[in-house]
Amino acid sequence: MFAASLSMTAVAQQVYEKGKPNDDNYRYLDKYKVLKEYIDYSNYPNFKLGVGTTVDNYLQKGLFYKLVNANFTETVAGNAMKMASCVDGNGNMNFTKVTNYVNTATNAGLNVYGHTIAWHSQQSKGWLLKLMADKPDPSGGKEYMTVASKDFRVTKTYGWTANQTTYGFSLSFGTTTGLNVTTTTSYPWQVQFVPMDNIQLTSGQTYKLTMTVKGTGSGQLDGRLGDWGGGASFSIPFTTDWSDVEVNIKPTMGTNFILLHIPNFVGTVSIKTIKFEGNVVKTIPQTKQEKHDTLVYAMNKWIKGMMLACGGKVKAWDLVNEAISGGGNDGQGNYALQHSEGYNSGTWDVGGDAFYWQDYMGDLDYVRQACRLARLYGPEDVKLFINDYNLEGTWDIVTKDGISASKKIWSLVNWIKKWEADGVTKIDGIGTQMHISFNKKESAQNSLKNAITGMFKLMAKSGKMVRVSELDMGYNDINGNSVPTGSMTEAQHKEMADFYEWIIKQFLTIVPPEQQWGICQWCANDNNSQGGWRANTPVGIWDVNSYRKHVYAGFVRGLNGGEPTEIDNVKAEEKIDTSKGIYNINGVRMSATSIEELPAGFYIVNGKKIFK
Repeated sequence: MFAASLSMTAVAQQVYEKGKPNDDNYRYLDKYKVLKEYIDYSNYPNFKLGVGTTVDNYLQKGLFYKLVNANFTETVAGNAMKMASCVDGNGNMNFTKVTNYVNTATNAGLNVYGHTIAWHSQQSKGWLLKLMADKPDPSGGKEYMTVASKDFRVTKTYGWTANQTTYGFSLSFGTTTGLNVTTTTSYPWQVQFVPMDNIQLTSGQTYKLTMTVKGTGSGQLDGRLGDWGGGASFSIPFTTDWSDVEVNIKPTMGTNFILLHIPNFVGTVSIKTIKFEGNVVKTIPQTKQEKHDTLVYAMNKWIKGMMLACGGKVKAWDLVNEAISGGGNDGQGNYALQHSEGYNSGTWDVGGDAFYWQDYMGDLDYVRQACRLARLYGPEDVKLFINDYNLEGTWDIVTKDGISASKKIWSLVNWIKKWEADGVTKIDGIGTQMHISFNKKESAQNSLKNAITGMFKLMAKSGKMVRVSELDMGYNDINGNSVPTGSMTEAQHKEMADFYEWIIKQFLTIVPPEQQWGICQWCANDNNSQGGWRANTPVGIWDVNSYRKHVYAGFVRGLNGGEPTEIDNVKAEEKIDTSKGIYNINGVRMSATSIEELPAGFYIVNGKKIFK
């Protein structure tokens, strides 16, 4: 029996419950329920529908908070639970935001999935390097030497910058000039950038800072040596000639970065080199075993702190993130792990401050130690995943045992076997990020679909839990060019919707229900800006104003197994109170005292229309 109210109080729909306003092409989206109501728990009892979450935005408890809570069953912090977000350059740990987020989300009825424990990117690199720094030479003594330096003609990197578009400046590199900062507008302090970080010094000791610098005009660089909380200030004057400008500076902390700004200047300032010199105690390198043991200590402190901050409420984690290199040979015909010698600054998957634990702990032990500690401090039933990207790659297909899939997913499965070969380490699941694009070129699209199918088959065959961990999608035109968000057509949006539907159905069809963890959509909203993750790409289920897009319908069809029928929106009631009488559709009271006594049809009970 189904009940539908005859007289209902109109409740205004939230923005995220509607399609784009003033456009009839989107009105059909207004009729859909929230996404999580389409999960078929009778067939897929373990399935979780997750979303990548900007924690600061979520904690404001505004529209985004409501959107996430209404549509999803699981939330994943985009950055807030990564090491660099919680541990500063001196090893001080602050999990206040993590605890607040976990409590807020779980109180709202969501699962929280942890991201991430062991990664090479967004690490507290300064602290880790300091822990492994050379130890005092037993013979004693001091020597005057260069303790930190950077030549921008060779090392062409910089860290954080203020918004270059807003404040009219840009950074570039020259083979003879080094780092070039060009300003088009004069500001008193807003043109800011970090040219050098992870500078290991002794707090309270005086050092000589030398900067080789010149400008297209005269001016000065104002700077601070320290961190975002403070530090020691200094100024570097420059002229139109190259000069080695020296200043004495006394750091207030051990791990530092330089924050520079160019006040009231229009033109170009070039910095060749930065160098710190001072008297230091003679040192000798730590042994390989000492470095290993030191990092076990650091990993223990990090994982223990995070798990305690989560209070046992985070039941699943990306234990290791992006470990497989996509190149090399592990000795068994599979890809090797990532290491620092292969690090390419600025690649899309790198968030800065790269530190490769495996460089010092070894390819096997860094994962085994992380797993041991996560199980030691985490919930008794914690599930641990290995998460990676390009597992659906089309350029390195390997066919074995009737499965054609990327060599990277074959390699990952093989590495899991090696990590577990000690008989103690246990990996529960595999996460595939799936940062993909729909391809208008048919051959490219078919290759991608075949690779996705093979990936799901191999993941299922592994026997591990399977999770799509960071799904988002762009659109490549017939020539393989990415289509910007603002240039997308209705037809292109609908092609993306069909592809989302296909992916979800493939997951639910190929992966056995007992192995399904679920699917996490990495971006709730589109990106139509020139910065941030997948800049100016239509990666969301909702647009930038949080209106439903056509891909919302693709998600619905994928989860629902097809287009929902109207009967899906009717509520079934197990027990109906008929004490006040049963009426037919014409308002005539029936003699029956229970619905069961009546033939099939529509009736009125307690102001509700009943269908038997």
